[in-house]
This record gives sequence, structure tokens and C-alpha cells, in this order.
Amino acid sequence: MKLSRSTWWTIVIVALVFALWGLFVLGFLSEPSAIGRMRAALVGVGAGSIAVGVAGAGVGLWMLFRRRT
Repeated sequence: MKLSRSTWWTIVIVALVFALWGLFVLGFLSEPSAIGRMRAALVGVGAGSIAVGVAGAGVGLWMLFRRRT
């Protein structure tokens, strides 16, 4: 499938936004109300966002560099 170069840059940027969002969410773990299920939800959302961000950035960068060769 042929996609434009800007499509892959968009994937990389959105992936970085997901990773930053995950770090932001994980910053709330130090709050006193982050106990029990709420803490588990924060960890799940934060870690999941970071994982999606890293995977998306990896795929986007791989596709960008693969097109150059």
C-alpha cells in the first residue's frame, strides 16, 4: 500500500502524544486517592498508552526509513 510521507510522520507524532499522555497519567500515582482499583486503572491506562506510543513510533519510523532505501 502506498501512503504519503506525511502519513507516517502523523503516525509518529500521534504515537509520541500517546507516550506523553501515558507519562502524564502515571504522574497521578502519587496522589492520595490513587489506591486500589483506581491505582490499577491509572497503571493500566498509563502503561497501555506508553506501549501504544512506543509501538506506533517504532512502526512509523520503520516505514519512513524503509521507504528511503
